[in-house]
Amino acid sequence: MADIDSTDEANRDAGRLIRRHDQFVKLILDGPGNADSFLRERLPPGVTAHLTAEPAVDRSESFVDPLLAELCGDRVYGLELSGGRPLHVLTLIEHKSAGEGDALMQVFGYLHGAATRGARRVAGANGGFRVAPAPVLAVILYHGTAPWPHPPTLGDAYGIPPDILAAGPLDFGYTLVDLSVIPDAELSRHHDLQAGLLTLKYATRDGDPEVTLERLLGVAAVIGLTVLRGVVRYLFMADDARNQARLRAALGHVVPGQEDEIMPTIAESYIAEGHAKGLAEGQIKAKADILLRMLQRRNEPVPAVIERKLPAASADEIDRWIDAVVDGASLEQVFGDSTH
Repeated sequence: MADIDSTDEANRDAGRLIRRHDQFVKLILDGPGNADSFLRERLPPGVTAHLTAEPAVDRSESFVDPLLAELCGDRVYGLELSGGRPLHVLTLIEHKSAGEGDALMQVFGYLHGAATRGARRVAGANGGFRVAPAPVLAVILYHGTAPWPHPPTLGDAYGIPPDILAAGPLDFGYTLVDLSVIPDAELSRHHDLQAGLLTLKYATRDGDPEVTLERLLGVAAVIGLTVLRGVVRYLFMADDARNQARLRAALGHVVPGQEDEIMPTIAESYIAEGHAKGLAEGQIKAKADILLRMLQRRNEPVPAVIERKLPAASADEIDRWIDAVVDGASLEQVFGDSTH
């Protein structure tokens, strides 16, 4: 779920095994078959019973605000209902340790936007037509440590008598996937997805990274070597293989004598490192482009010196600038003397 991290949150991220949790979720769900397995395993049975065998397709480009698409892990997937009608599923990533206070309002805004963007004309009575909103369901993937604080429907959040609620104020429900309450061995029947969700569950939490790493690897080893290898691969891909020595040492404690079998080969390491480097560079460029578009949509010209500065900036710098722009800061407040 899109949010603007505070300085404290950013500092905590620096001590985690996985620091860019939104991008990590993208990495998981973009894996072959992972998004489809995730939705079919977590949507209510009453929904999955009406789905065809056609796999889920990422429709985010058509439904998610392009200014935010690269800044969060939120996705819109298209599924097919029996009879051929499309069903859209909005998958939101909630990564605050205790859940955001305005989470339901964010879900409401996203559902409204997706249902409106996907609206279509349907035949009406007497040869006319009507505009029908797209059917959109919400799934929230939560990997915080505190209990999820929100009620299961918007109607429950109003705090009004049932008779008034029955009169028709806006209401919706959602599917909550709270990783903290799902047993580790039951995160998914799909091994790659299970490894990714297990890594997300443990590696984005606060605490000593060394302890967290051994705990994560220990849990994965209990589930099976296939999942353990998947976790190791995800850690390589998420952090450009910078912790190879630490990872090998932790594996030596968890599965003594099997480090060489489980650790990626040199070739795989280079592939992971190249993937992570390319992913990071692509994300920085995408963020710089988004920040420039955000500035261009304001009622003031963007100085050429700022346009030249953006391509050379780091991801952290761009994140800080985007935060400031969203908060309504002036160009001088955002960039200081660089505006002249």
